[in-house]
Amino acid sequence: MAHRDDIRERTKKLNPRILELSDKIDAILRESGGCSGVIVTTTEDMTPEEEEMELFAGFLKEGYSEDIAAKKAKEWLAAMERIFGKNKS
Repeated sequence: MAHRDDIRERTKKLNPRILELSDKIDAILRESGGCSGVIVTTTEDMTPEEEEMELFAGFLKEGYSEDIAAKKAKEWLAAMERIFGKNKS
């Protein structure tokens, strides 16, 4: 029978900083009511408005209504600011 890896332990060995960031993201999600997220690609040269639109589109693709997708996009943009300290104003 196959042995299931402990992903956290393997990640800790490879790069402890990634594990710390993952834990920080999880804590922020729990604080904000455990909202769900999407996987989107943002780049360093994107404005906050472009990042918000990318998040909005991702939530729409996940099946959320426009109102909920817009709200979640704003929440995630704020969470990214708290996590990564991004300030592109």
